Amino acid sequence: MKSIRPHLFALVAGAALLAGCATPPPPDPAAELSYCYKTNKGRVIACTQAPAPSLNADADAKRFTPDPNALTVYVVRRNWGDGRHFIKVQADGGAAVETLPNTMVRMKLKPGRHTIGFEFEGRSQTTTVDGKAGDVRFVRIDGMVWSWKSTFEWVAEPEAAIRERALKARLVADVAAR
Repeated sequence: MKSIRPHLFALVAGAALLAGCATPPPPDPAAELSYCYKTNKGRVIACTQAPAPSLNADADAKRFTPDPNALTVYVVRRNWGDGRHFIKVQADGGAAVETLPNTMVRMKLKPGRHTIGFEFEGRSQTTTVDGKAGDVRFVRIDGMVWSWKSTFEWVAEPEAAIRERALKARLVADVAAR
């Protein structure tokens, strides 16, 4: 009976050691990879086709540092009822970037007035953002998905509230249109 204990201890220690080796390494914070939206149980629902900015760029964007040469606009998509739909956002009819739930886009634009828009199910929606160089603005898309209907619209919300949502969102595109 006494000879079983050292073997059992060695077996448990070996299993613990192997379990540590099976743990995946942390993601590379400089890697630009596709972003995947997951359920709260970790099941992947949808992934962006284009690579998202790195985790380092995401952390930098969340400092909300003004660019002295541009108007910086954050388009935030974060709502409890949002679904898996891709929503493409664009500024002034330029190149469109896709968003998923719990994501944001940072746009560095020329100072002045700009139209930010998206389209969902053939219906276009726009909002206007106005600012000078060094200004930082926040706008939010509110998505609500039900089994019988899905809606997406621009929401008028205080910038401080949208900034809080942006801190919990993932940067999926960094657009510079100067």
